[in-house]
Amino acid sequence: MESTIGKAFTELIEKLEGWLSAIIQNIPNLILAIVVMFTAYFVARYTRKFVLKLVQKRVNQKSIANIIAKISAVAVVAAGLFLALGILNLSKMLTSLLAGAGVAGLAIGLALQGTLSNTFAGVVISFRKRIQLGNWVETNGFSGEVVDVNLKEFVLKQADNNLVIIPNKMIL
Repeated sequence: MESTIGKAFTELIEKLEGWLSAIIQNIPNLILAIVVMFTAYFVARYTRKFVLKLVQKRVNQKSIANIIAKISAVAVVAAGLFLALGILNLSKMLTSLLAGAGVAGLAIGLALQGTLSNTFAGVVISFRKRIQLGNWVETNGFSGEVVDVNLKEFVLKQADNNLVIIPNKMIL
């Protein structure tokens, strides 16, 4: 009885020593990966600000400029994450992470189909030159002055001062 407990304890100690030596051998890679992630985070912050300034000069809608800036920042952080995982020799985890992101993206896309269609329609409408704030438009049986165009809806002010809110996907 005691020999099996002693054998199990010895195996446990050997396993823990192996893990400790593996951790000690990988400390430089871990430190480098952490530095890469912090660098990616700060580069993403400055990239977001830089892209926001560039896009605001060309696009009238603030919401569109913010979306483009945030997407650029997320891309920089994602690149930093993939680089850090590569430094740590976690290619299997990287493959699993990409596969999981694909499956999660598919599930989220299906679940938010209506919301995403309004959002993408809002982006497309925001880039149309004929649809500007203050213009008189006629769409979907309503006519009026464009009061607001955001990522979710299109707001018209009719001649009798009634506000009409139309989902973007109905207009596009």
